[in-house]
Amino acid sequence: MRKTDEKDYKEYSSWARENTANRVYPCSITEGFQSGEVYVNDGPDVEAVFFWHYCGFGYISGHASDTFLQDIYSEMISSRNGRRLVLITADDDVTAFFQDKNTVINSRAEYAYPHHGGCDVADESEFRIERITRENVSMIEGRIIPSFSWESSEQFLKEGFGYIALDQERVCAVAFSAAVSSMEIDIGVETHEDYRRKGLAAILTGRMCEHIAAIGKRPVWACSTTNKGSMSTALKCGFVQDRVNTVIRI
Repeated sequence: MRKTDEKDYKEYSSWARENTANRVYPCSITEGFQSGEVYVNDGPDVEAVFFWHYCGFGYISGHASDTFLQDIYSEMISSRNGRRLVLITADDDVTAFFQDKNTVINSRAEYAYPHHGGCDVADESEFRIERITRENVSMIEGRIIPSFSWESSEQFLKEGFGYIALDQERVCAVAFSAAVSSMEIDIGVETHEDYRRKGLAAILTGRMCEHIAAIGKRPVWACSTTNKGSMSTALKCGFVQDRVNTVIRI
């Protein structure tokens, strides 16, 4: 497979929109909101496109040959660039190819939001809720935080947004736009272990859904099917599960 030039990413927007596993992460790359790479099969005609998001998520559109899949597998086991590659797919043929490789295969639930405004979760808390800004973004610590999927704070603050809950000056929970396209926004959420089961994830998600609806986009949500807490938050906030994808990683 060959890597395409960044100036040509828009040419693959239709491939991104037609991805059967997810749209927002591939589109975030082709529409220029977030960082990532686009690869196509060798040869004069494009038959498959591979989108590799900055966060490490990878998606395949089109008909991927075994050679194309082998090239992706080589990237998965390579440490050349220090980035992880987690392949997310709804294609049974792709899953079958990787089953006899040195991979771990799990599942990921994808949720849609069939409403037109914010969720009905009561926005009442003993904690202070703030919009993420240049002044507080560096205070956020954890794994699923803006730096998970944004190459820089500047890029996040320009193209994304989010909210934090604070206990005095300590950030105890965060919700943010993990992936952004012209039509959808994927919500990422993390609560510090000392502050879980206080409803903070749902409150911040409600703020996100209201903001997303206000700018005319759709919220989406995804998580491992083993993450019962995340699945519960999604349902509490009005999301509905609409499919389960396969997750392939080394």
